[in-house]
Amino acid sequence: MKESLKELSEIVAKANDIFYDRNKNVDTLMGIMDKTLRKQGMNADAITIDCIAINKKIVLVLHDSKPDRVDIALGDKAGVVHSSTEYELKNVNIVQILDMMEENFLN
Repeated sequence: MKESLKELSEIVAKANDIFYDRNKNVDTLMGIMDKTLRKQGMNADAITIDCIAINKKIVLVLHDSKPDRVDIALGDKAGVVHSSTEYELKNVNIVQILDMMEENFLN
């Protein structure tokens, strides 16, 4: 696993734990895609946070061509993307991911 994916997954996992502590009635599922996208011909890794009960998903994509950036897409389980924003990887933190989770999974 690439170091950037490992570090980002740790941030997402901590945010997910805090989210669950605050919202025990809302289940989320975190996934790491470190081979799946590559097998499909995409030079990228991804982390997903699914809220299956309400059919919403947050996907964080690390493209090999943009090693200092992360694309964060908000959408649904079917893959429909409602919005996508690019962030500097070094600026992504637990609070920011937690805010995204609360905004998308609680509203």
